[in-house]
Amino acid sequence: MMGYGAAQAWLPIPADPIERGDSLVGDWKVSRTMIDYLTGATYRFTGEVIVTQDAFIEHGTMRVGSQEMPASRRYRLEPGEGVTRILHADGRDFIELEAKAAQTVRHLCGADLYVGRFFFRGAGQWAEAWRVKGAHKNYASLGRFRRIHDAVRASYSS
Repeated sequence: MMGYGAAQAWLPIPADPIERGDSLVGDWKVSRTMIDYLTGATYRFTGEVIVTQDAFIEHGTMRVGSQEMPASRRYRLEPGEGVTRILHADGRDFIELEAKAAQTVRHLCGADLYVGRFFFRGAGQWAEAWRVKGAHKNYASLGRFRRIHDAVRASYSS
């Protein structure tokens, strides 16, 4: 079973909090595993993320067994004093992230409860773990993000 312990073991929590709201701005590689407890299926996502001052844009490939399909998600970001509001692309509220190395967030969407844990490790790595339960949902996911540095990006394009 995937739980928060897996994220904590992978990503030790640093003593220093994230100091600036723009510390996540840049390009990222992401890998995510989702376990659907209703169907028993395991989903694996790999892709890239672009974070700007006001947007989070993720795109890549979702794999379920031998099937692959394109997948994406997008959020609007509203940085503030010590906190960043994260909204769905259509402007609906989602969560708020504080400038802390580790934190828990909750979001109620209809009858579905989303509980997320975020772990930030310096400027180059972070993880998000979600547990989602509702009338028709019961899954856990763990996403790992690693910054794409300019040198690494250059090696992909040559």
